[in-house]
Amino acid sequence: MILRKENSSSSSVRVVAPYELTRTIRIKPNESGQTILSFFKERFPFVSEFEWARRFDNNWIHEQGVPLEKYDLTRSNQVINHYAPRVVEPSVSDSITIIDETDDWLAVFKPAPLPMHQGGRYNKNTLIYILREKGYENLRMVHRLDSVTSGVVLLAKNKQSAIELRQMFELNKVQKWYHAIVKGEVEQTYRITAPIRRKRGFVFECGENLSGAKSAVTTIIPEEVVNGATRVKCIPQTGRTHQIRLHLNYIGHPIIDDPIYGPNGDQSGLKLQNSAISLQSSGLIIDEMNIKITADS
Repeated sequence: MILRKENSSSSSVRVVAPYELTRTIRIKPNESGQTILSFFKERFPFVSEFEWARRFDNNWIHEQGVPLEKYDLTRSNQVINHYAPRVVEPSVSDSITIIDETDDWLAVFKPAPLPMHQGGRYNKNTLIYILREKGYENLRMVHRLDSVTSGVVLLAKNKQSAIELRQMFELNKVQKWYHAIVKGEVEQTYRITAPIRRKRGFVFECGENLSGAKSAVTTIIPEEVVNGATRVKCIPQTGRTHQIRLHLNYIGHPIIDDPIYGPNGDQSGLKLQNSAISLQSSGLIIDEMNIKITADS
């Protein structure tokens, strides 16, 4: 198994022209009670304080047409509209490979960096949007990969298959495995059980006795050592955000080029993730639905 890592010389780059956009954002219960400004600064950490002031002054952040003040407090299930006159999305790799499909599902190899769906700086430069342009309408996500992670993704083509596939993931009836290149020589198999919680923005943390942390389990198996780094097979038994990246860092073998949890990583939540990392979703099996998808298919 060799990780298929995208780069500028081997994959096409997608660039979209600037456009105007109004985002509709619903406040979750755990996001209520903070100022509107604090909420947006955490949700969009790449936007400067000066730019937020400009957006509020121009009444671009409102609720049903009524402008919001930056120190108004958020409410649970509140719907906020956020207008931007000129959205410039970062370029992405769009070398999406169709692996297999039926009337009910579509399996693709997602390149990196490429987000799965709309959020943050991305709207049109996402897997779902690009596949829609290719004729795959109404696809439904049943699991996710980080923008910076490449590999196998399974998508449902209709509501019923989405329900069935999501149930398989929720009941841990999906066998998944990943491959990563990590720092140092990994000399043993690990079973990591450190719980995970959100630290700030899109940065998470793991460890024992963390209040509000969710259980997470990953098995790490060393496969090959090359030039002081190790290719490892990673088998997650839960599906927490950044789980494999966090657990590899937890045992002292972070992914070699992870900008957040890797060697010299920046966990401030302010540094943008713009490049693919050496982490690949290599395959998944759902025995009950006779599905087997691998990156080598």
